[in-house]
Amino acid sequence: MDKNEVIDWLLEDNNPAVKYRTLTEILGEQAEKEPVISWLYNFLPTDFAKCKGLWLVYYLTACAESGLSCDDIPEVKEILSAYLDNNNFEYGCEDYMNLRAFVRLELAYGPKIVEIINRLSEKQLQDGGFLCQQRLDKLNRMPKSCVKSNMNALMFCAECKKKGISVNIEEQLLDYFLKHNLFYRTDDPNTLILNVREGWRTIDTFYPFEVMRVGLQNIVEALCALGYGNHNCMQKAWDILNSKKGSDGKYILDGTLSKSYLPKEHIGKPSKWVTFYTLLAEKERDNL
Repeated sequence: MDKNEVIDWLLEDNNPAVKYRTLTEILGEQAEKEPVISWLYNFLPTDFAKCKGLWLVYYLTACAESGLSCDDIPEVKEILSAYLDNNNFEYGCEDYMNLRAFVRLELAYGPKIVEIINRLSEKQLQDGGFLCQQRLDKLNRMPKSCVKSNMNALMFCAECKKKGISVNIEEQLLDYFLKHNLFYRTDDPNTLILNVREGWRTIDTFYPFEVMRVGLQNIVEALCALGYGNHNCMQKAWDILNSKKGSDGKYILDGTLSKSYLPKEHIGKPSKWVTFYTLLAEKERDNL
C-alpha cells in the first residue's frame, strides 16, 4: 500500500478527529468541523467539564486531540477558568498535559496563563527537566527531574512552537533529551529511563498518552515540530518507529490505557492515531 492509500485510510469516516486532522495538518486543506464536534460529544460525559482530578485532564486532552478550538467546544473555557482559579501549579506531568491542551485549544493567550508559561523556567532543574513541586518540597538535595513530566513538557513546547508562542524552557529541555539519547539512562546507555512492561515503554507506540507514559510516535512528532527531525540523535528513534510499520504502510499500536479517554483502538492492530502522528512527524521533518 502506498502513502496515498494510507492517507485514504486515515480519511475514512469512522474516526472523525483523525480525518479532520489529516485534512488540516497533513494535507493543508479545509475541513468541516461539525462531524468532529458531534463525535466528540457522543463519547464525552455530558458534564465532563465538571469532572475532577485526572479525568478532567484527560477529557480536556480529548478535546485538544480532536483538532478543534475553544470556540468549537465552549466547555473548555469553563475548565480553564476553574484551573486558573483553583490550581496550585506543580510543574508536573498533569500540569503540562493541561498546558498543552490549552495551547492546542487556543486558550493560552490570557494574562494568567501567559504568566504561568513565562515562569516555567523558575522551576527548571539543573538537568533541564522538571519534578513535581510536592516531591521537591520533601527533598533536601538537588534531585534529578522526572522523565514523565519532561515528556509532557516536551509535547507542550512543540505545540507552543506551532502556535508561535515563545517559551523559555525549550532549549534546556531539549538538552535533557539529547543527553539521554532521547530514552536512555546517562549512566547506562542501554537501559531505558522508563524500563516498564512491553507496550508501555517510551520506545513503544502507546496511545493515547497520559501522565505516566507517552508513546514513541508522540515523542518523535514533538521533536520534529521543534526542528530536530533530522538530528543524528533521532536515527534510532526513526528506526524503532519504522519497525512498527506493517507491509500495508500502517503503524501498529503496542499499548493503550485500560480505560481510555478516547475511543479505544486494538493492541497489535493498525492504529489511525499512531499512523497519523508518524506521518505528521515525517512532514515536519521533511519541511525543515
